[in-house]
Amino acid sequence: MTETYGILSDLHEINTYLVSRTFQYLKDENVDGVILNGDIVGKRSVSNPVDYLAKILDIAKKSELETYVLPGSHEEFELFEPILNYFANKYKNIKNTRENKKIEKEEFDLIFLQGSDWRIGNAVKNGYSLQTENKTGVYDNEDGYICFTNMHDLEELVKNPESTILFSHVPAKFNGPETVDIAEFYEVKENFKIGNKIYRVGSVFPENVGYHFLTQGAPVEFKKENRGNEELKKIFEEIGITKNITGHFHESAGNANNLKNKKIKPKKYNSELFLNASYLEKRKLSIVSIDGEYVSYKHEKI
Repeated sequence: MTETYGILSDLHEINTYLVSRTFQYLKDENVDGVILNGDIVGKRSVSNPVDYLAKILDIAKKSELETYVLPGSHEEFELFEPILNYFANKYKNIKNTRENKKIEKEEFDLIFLQGSDWRIGNAVKNGYSLQTENKTGVYDNEDGYICFTNMHDLEELVKNPESTILFSHVPAKFNGPETVDIAEFYEVKENFKIGNKIYRVGSVFPENVGYHFLTQGAPVEFKKENRGNEELKKIFEEIGITKNITGHFHESAGNANNLKNKKIKPKKYNSELFLNASYLEKRKLSIVSIDGEYVSYKHEKI
């Protein structure tokens, strides 16, 4: 039996009216669930992230749609986790994917991999880290708490790779101009200093920040390249993962490819699907349909 899921990621604290309208749209589409796939917060100048997350989860609660929540690059563990747990404990349709890493359906499995290999702001030391060095768990450090998720957990979680749909904020690394992990950014070529802050070789900035530095004469270079996670790609190949729904790289929202970097067209069922599903800050989202070992998608703009 086919099930459909609305995928929303990279909200970055957009107007809650748009989020409410999006949930209503998905409810009108009769989706079976919603995946909030990271970077729900991320612009503190707009609002308090705690209040904002609560407003989003309240919208999800009122929709009555089963909603699975994953943190990404911006979420801070000590701010994000208590609010999410409050809603998850009180309302059955809100799911903390740290507690619900695997959902076994009759014909397929949904698996959720939390966190990001690249984080920003306070989330660098107090966020959700996706990596391979530490065992999965919450660790105390001098800055508070950090939540590690080890990618190798997939080796135990995935029992039927051909009928597994993996949700993660970060995609694996591919090698193509229209794949899910294309990013546009500026990279520091030589150390430079502005005020009291030193920017070191290899540091990267979003396009708007990097361009500003460039206009100030800073030694930065524009780049456009595949920036997905290489270790995640290796694990996919070892296990046999063929379906992964992601976000993170805004420039790639709507891109879909197979393991051979070939573009996958919407509204057609395939046995492989790597999809950068959403950049809701720019009103982009996807609906994924699952029929056993086969999946299809359609990309929408609200």
